[in-house]
Amino acid sequence: MATLPPQKNQTPTKMSEQHSTMVQTLLKRGFFKRRVEKALVATGHRGIQLAVDWMVAHLRDPTVETDSQREYVLYACPTGALAEQLLRFWSETKELTWNGAHNYMPHITLVPFFKAPDGSIGELIDALENIVNQDKLRNHIELETYVSPNFMGLFVKETNTDWLENVALRYVNKLAGLGISAEPQLNSFHLTLLYQFPSKLYQQLRLMAEKLTPTASANWELRLYSRDSRIQNVYKVTQAYMSREYDELDLMEGDYISIPEGICSSSSNDYVQGTSWLTGTSGRLPLSHIKRTAESDSWTLHATIPLTGNKNDVIEKEEVPLTRKPPLLLTNDSTDSPDGIPRTNEPVNLHYHFPFGAWIPYCFESNGSYVRRDLNMPKEIPSRNIQDFQNDSPLTTVGEMQASLVGEAMKSSNIKIDIAFTSPSLRCIQTLAHILKGLDSNIPMKVEPGLIEWLAWYPNGVPVWMTSDELIKAGFNIDKSYNPVIKAKELPLKENAAQYYERSYELIKQIIESTTVGNILIVAHAASLTACTRQLTGGEVPPAAEVTRLVQRVPYLACLAAREGLDGWQLHPPPFPPITHTSNTRFDWKVLL
Repeated sequence: MATLPPQKNQTPTKMSEQHSTMVQTLLKRGFFKRRVEKALVATGHRGIQLAVDWMVAHLRDPTVETDSQREYVLYACPTGALAEQLLRFWSETKELTWNGAHNYMPHITLVPFFKAPDGSIGELIDALENIVNQDKLRNHIELETYVSPNFMGLFVKETNTDWLENVALRYVNKLAGLGISAEPQLNSFHLTLLYQFPSKLYQQLRLMAEKLTPTASANWELRLYSRDSRIQNVYKVTQAYMSREYDELDLMEGDYISIPEGICSSSSNDYVQGTSWLTGTSGRLPLSHIKRTAESDSWTLHATIPLTGNKNDVIEKEEVPLTRKPPLLLTNDSTDSPDGIPRTNEPVNLHYHFPFGAWIPYCFESNGSYVRRDLNMPKEIPSRNIQDFQNDSPLTTVGEMQASLVGEAMKSSNIKIDIAFTSPSLRCIQTLAHILKGLDSNIPMKVEPGLIEWLAWYPNGVPVWMTSDELIKAGFNIDKSYNPVIKAKELPLKENAAQYYERSYELIKQIIESTTVGNILIVAHAASLTACTRQLTGGEVPPAAEVTRLVQRVPYLACLAAREGLDGWQLHPPPFPPITHTSNTRFDWKVLL
């Protein structure tokens, strides 16, 4: 979303290929193309999981099935000392009055807003990279201060204007070749400081503007943003609100609300009509729960490309012997569709992304501290790099409770576990920890990277998982002496369905062979149920479409037993009941046969 860092995109063709891969992956899972493309563009192609979160959040958005297009804009934005100086200036002037410049970040407009189809985003980014890669980077952009009673800004000196015009013109020409109409900014390149401010504050604001140092050190970068054209005049939700009438809008803290210009000042009952950025739905809401903020806070950043300085300094836009006791193979889908496939239209509740959407900016303060903003969020989470949670989220409180119920059921059924393995995903580690707690077992957990689900569902690469030391520090009983069968660095960058099944089969064979006695507990993902057992029980690897179909029929905390007998390995139902509730269907283990 708008607050997330851009993805890397280091080659001119990579974005188009990545876009195509994500679209095809989601289409194969049964989503409609128009929804898929809207979701991917709205979330900046930051992963399949976020795209699915967006589609779930926008189920009632009236524009999802329309041909409505997003608006794009190309800016040149400063970084470094100049940017810091300007942000302080923004903060100080906001204390005096809100002015039009506060709607955006500091920038120079190169190509004003233009519309483009959702499916063209890969080509938009590739075209931008191509024109920039043709040029040698300049050292800097020279600016000079301009002040008048109704406008103040930093204007680009003539020595740089031809260069910026050339960049804007070439990009617009590239867009024309794609059938997209746009107009370049061809004169008066400037960075707006102030406009639409009360005349009585002119002298005070002028003095503040003249204290700025336009020659402060800065690198400049091109940024391609897009916005939902409905979301303008933006307010941020400062306090959650549950609707009381049919025409009211539910408010989630951290969401952005678009309200027509002038409506707030003319409201007679402290209620106004607005549209939610998070869900795309509209309704009445109380003014006391929102605060004016920059329109650009709700935009999506698609690409960041260096314009001055060193390209390498800037980040660009960013899936058995018969004498042995029969092992128990218990695999557990500990998430709400980690592979991006919603099972029902009911709210999902085990894994952070679905119930809370873009949950990281929602529950982390600016100082990095975690805040439990909902009772379904855990009381505390492990300490780690916050952004690492994006592709490796924790369980919710309900997820923890359900895992504990499985452990208690195993204990009631007199099941003894002698050795326990888990996928490196945090949600799986937490699931196993709660199962063992319910089982009253203190055996250490063996973290096995080879148990991660199909890597095709991680198109941006393998997630950053917590290390054994970090997990131990967080209170998990990890077997630090365990040497994984497949180490994280040995996982392939890409794999097809057959390779995923072969990886899982070879892994499970080695786990079985290395365990001379006792029952084995394995906690992994929905797809693991069949990936780890299909070939073990004499079956064949299914095609990719069948893999997706099977996963759709595996609910949360689904369990399965595998035992070896005279006729080889066979599947059996677990000796305890399943967990069934409104958003979790009853699991029929026979669908995996």
